[in-house]
Amino acid sequence: MIQAMKLADFPEVNALPVREKLRLLDELWLSMTPELESLEVSQEEKDLLDSRWTDFLKDPGSALTLEQFRERMKALRR
Repeated sequence: MIQAMKLADFPEVNALPVREKLRLLDELWLSMTPELESLEVSQEEKDLLDSRWTDFLKDPGSALTLEQFRERMKALRR
């Protein structure tokens, strides 16, 4: 099994200023672009998405607004 890499494994990257991290992120994203188009969505992922869509259609009010989502993400970072 492949072990997931963590930012803590790369102290030199972790020490970069935010703008440099963003540039690195952009470079990583661009390097993956050709591979992304060939990725397949697994049946398990399709089933999960179908289930979530069905739940949403049953109760559209259960979805978060963009502002609610942002607030939850801010709370997670604290």
